[in-house]
Amino acid sequence: MIRRTGLGGACRAVAILAAAATAAACGTPAPSPYGPAQSTATATVWPSPPAMPRPSPPAMGPVGPYLHAVQLAVHDHLRVWIESDLVKRWEAGPSSFRAGIRRVAFLANRPAVAGVKIADEMGYQDGLDSAQQVRQFLLATTQALHAAAPHALILVDMVVPALGCLPGHQPAGSPAGSCASQARAAYPQLALPQIDSYLRLHVINVLDLSTGLLDGSTYASWRTTINAAQSAAWQEIARRGWPKLVTLQARKALAHAGKYTGTAAQAEADMRTYVDIPLSSGARAVDIWTWHQEYDGATYRLLNPGLKPNALWTALALQHREHDVLFTHMSPTSVEGGLKPDLSTIATVFNGIFLPAGTG
Repeated sequence: MIRRTGLGGACRAVAILAAAATAAACGTPAPSPYGPAQSTATATVWPSPPAMPRPSPPAMGPVGPYLHAVQLAVHDHLRVWIESDLVKRWEAGPSSFRAGIRRVAFLANRPAVAGVKIADEMGYQDGLDSAQQVRQFLLATTQALHAAAPHALILVDMVVPALGCLPGHQPAGSPAGSCASQARAAYPQLALPQIDSYLRLHVINVLDLSTGLLDGSTYASWRTTINAAQSAAWQEIARRGWPKLVTLQARKALAHAGKYTGTAAQAEADMRTYVDIPLSSGARAVDIWTWHQEYDGATYRLLNPGLKPNALWTALALQHREHDVLFTHMSPTSVEGGLKPDLSTIATVFNGIFLPAGTG
């Protein structure tokens, strides 16, 4: 199952960061639009993530359903990426890793497949707890894939907490400065200079990037907005030269459990924050999680049950009509109306799709 920061573990990190930001913001306010220049409060320390068990990947089932999904998606003119948690297989040992590479390469070598997503939220609670481990994984995996699927592009998915901390607007003692310090301490492998170093290995072709935004109320307490925070994040990305090193794609979890309960205004606001700002700031596409997936005891989807439209779907369709490039995720093992009708519906709004390799 593919993890999403908008719904999974990173939500807990966001809550901790928000608490820290609130504590930092309790000092005497200053007129800066990015929060007080000084604070007399002691910020809550953002703790290091707990040790997480990394069970061995399950045995792989038949490749047939996954191959069929690839063929149907290509027929619907969707740009196809194969996705697999190769981090888990790399950590499980050489035999598991080689099996994962063989399965991924088999699908990646199909006609019209763009490439392979090798990691989901790389470096975030996935066992890659140091920059050295991240680099070792990247070098081993890309070398193996270049040998097995030489024409496949390599995509990595990352959430970068520090980008949500108003980079460029972090005066000493401010909640944004405290946020950035806590992010560096908790996830040193995801510090901005480390991301620079991974990209300069020149083994990643596409970076699917979450800017680790906090909730809007946190930014309001900092006397700014979530859109200003998103703009600050992408300005920092440009300043660091990442668009010259990789193709950038933004990413956001917008799927909901049950029926969509937001309004048209909320959907439009989400399009502004998570689609318009990244695309106007250097992103080439936006990855929207997810078409249909069981997650934490509920079914998350973009449409309402029964392939019924809602305000979110209408907003996404408008972005598509304006020629924005959108991707989503789906699996042949989790469909709403059937594999073929689901893919046909996806193709009316999305340009591309991530399809699993079935590697567990």
